Amino acid sequence: MVIGVFYGIAACMIWGFVYLVPLVLPEYDPAYIAAGRFVSFGLLVGPLVWLERRELAHYTLRDWIYVAKLGVIGNIAYFWFLTYCIQYAGAPLAGMCMSLVPVLVALVSNHRSRKTGSALPLARLLPGLALILAGMVTANLTEFDMAAASGADGGTRFWYGVVMGVLALATWTWYPIRNAEWLLAHPQRSPRTWSTAQGIATLPFAVVFYLVVWWMDEPGRPLLGDNPWWFVFVVASSGIVCSWLGIVFWNAMSQRLPTALGGQLIVFETIFAVIYAHVLRRAWPEPTMCAGLLMLLAGVLLSLWAFRRPHKAGEPAALD
Repeated sequence: MVIGVFYGIAACMIWGFVYLVPLVLPEYDPAYIAAGRFVSFGLLVGPLVWLERRELAHYTLRDWIYVAKLGVIGNIAYFWFLTYCIQYAGAPLAGMCMSLVPVLVALVSNHRSRKTGSALPLARLLPGLALILAGMVTANLTEFDMAAASGADGGTRFWYGVVMGVLALATWTWYPIRNAEWLLAHPQRSPRTWSTAQGIATLPFAVVFYLVVWWMDEPGRPLLGDNPWWFVFVVASSGIVCSWLGIVFWNAMSQRLPTALGGQLIVFETIFAVIYAHVLRRAWPEPTMCAGLLMLLAGVLLSLWAFRRPHKAGEPAALD
């Protein structure tokens, strides 16, 4: 269990950098950033296909369709929505939208676990989730003021960003649940190979997406934009680190922890994103944010305790 938690935190530490990508590429449309990241993801994992060819040979057509859905919805669509939200409504609003992910993932996945009889009673699950939700609200009090100010000045553009944030929330709630369900159903499969498969399956969709966006853009625009070397460096770095490596760690966690518990570890993505954003701003976090982050940690620890405590008759067994 401890190893699973470590993998989840490592994935979130990496994914926290995703929130900085649109901020360091402000002159690029979100569609270019999203497509470019996953084109690079697919290209950079290409050589790994040969190394993992024996395991990939066991994948069925159904597996490839499944992994393609994960790649398109949970990778391209999610990051496209999130990038639009960050650029149009601001990183604070995007952070608040995504702060609901761990709560939704825990509730939905725990409900789905009833089919296998492994669901945790809500009475044991809710205290940790309530503390996580309270921590998110407390941590985002200052950010909410910034988002409100953006809304007052942004008009239609801001509310378009809000819609994109809600869509990002929906896709990123769907992705970890469906991804974990496949991994739990195939414990003999390597998390690394599943990550490589996502990169390869996503590549053709990302290439077509990028070319369509470029074709529909203003005539004469360079294929890689006005700052090509910086753009390639950023999307390539996020593709191999934030996509492949982050997914490897998350897949390893998903095979070791119940989805209702693993989903709550997404709070660490928010924590690291906040830390990175403040480093980029060269500013110290507000006291309310520090208090909220401590509440988040306490909520996760409470959830870990809920899953580890001895179970009563009729309840699922605690984790070892």
